[in-house]
Amino acid sequence: PELTQWKGWMQFLFLMYHYFHASEVYNAIRIFISCYVWMTGFGNFSFFYIKRDFGFVRFWQMLWRLNFLVFWLIMVHGNTFILYYINPLHTFYFLLVFATMYAFSSSNHKKWPVRAKLLAVAALVFVIWDIPGVFHLAFGWLSPEPVIGARNGTFHEWHFRSGLDHYSAVFGMAFALNYPMSTAWLKSLEELPSSTQWLVKGGISVVCAAVMFVWTQAIFSLKKYQYNEHHPYWFWVPLLVYIFVRNVSVTLRSYHLGLLTRMGKITLETYLMQHHIWLTSNAKSLLVLIPDSPLCNFFFVSALYLYLSHRLFRLTVALRAMLIPNEAAAAW
Repeated sequence: PELTQWKGWMQFLFLMYHYFHASEVYNAIRIFISCYVWMTGFGNFSFFYIKRDFGFVRFWQMLWRLNFLVFWLIMVHGNTFILYYINPLHTFYFLLVFATMYAFSSSNHKKWPVRAKLLAVAALVFVIWDIPGVFHLAFGWLSPEPVIGARNGTFHEWHFRSGLDHYSAVFGMAFALNYPMSTAWLKSLEELPSSTQWLVKGGISVVCAAVMFVWTQAIFSLKKYQYNEHHPYWFWVPLLVYIFVRNVSVTLRSYHLGLLTRMGKITLETYLMQHHIWLTSNAKSLLVLIPDSPLCNFFFVSALYLYLSHRLFRLTVALRAMLIPNEAAAAW
């Protein structure tokens, strides 16, 4: 529930950003998107690490979940995949995680070989995105011509979108690998006397506050284009601070808000359908069903939008269960 709630409140703010054109919170929205991609790395690495399942079923279930709805939106509206850039972003980084864990999978539970794999993936990401000219060699097949959702061409748009988060999934995988040790350390800390554990937690909190202050002043306060240059390398600062604060006590991490958790389950559908139900013209204008009453229109359209997003989520999951069931034999 904690991760799902996290997705829920980020999605709520993400949608408000689009609806009200709140460009002043652009930098925060960039962090939210990086957190989503980080979760792709963290969640899928954890699955493959624990389940050791690289079969047909898991692979296609994930691709179905990510792309079923967007496929039909593209077919019906004649749009491009890059318009709904969150989908190609998560699909690409899921494939990266899958390839990382599938290659030499026998080394996934060996202390140093699995870390060597992650280091190799990080090096590959560095070469492609941080060495000039290499990205063009890897993705030069993408069209430079203007299309819907990419006025400077698909190549430029993918370079921009993927570049902002090229380390997010890798960092998520590294975090997942070290997650058992982190939770074990936290558990051992909380077995100590209350005064001792809070002395340690208080010290870490002071360090986190200091780091956040420096990051806010030096990075987060930058203007949009300057911030984008630094974002791929510093997004992890608020992410780690949030994770620590959210889990600083047993009480705090034991509670979550059900409404935001439910919102977190349908983040993909709410992201996609904002282009056509909540907003219109591919998220360029507001959908108005009650003229001359913006507040009433907002609440009515929002209720319709959330209801349809939830139904589409249920439809996607139900059809996936029918066509790609968990039993591999039945899936064939």
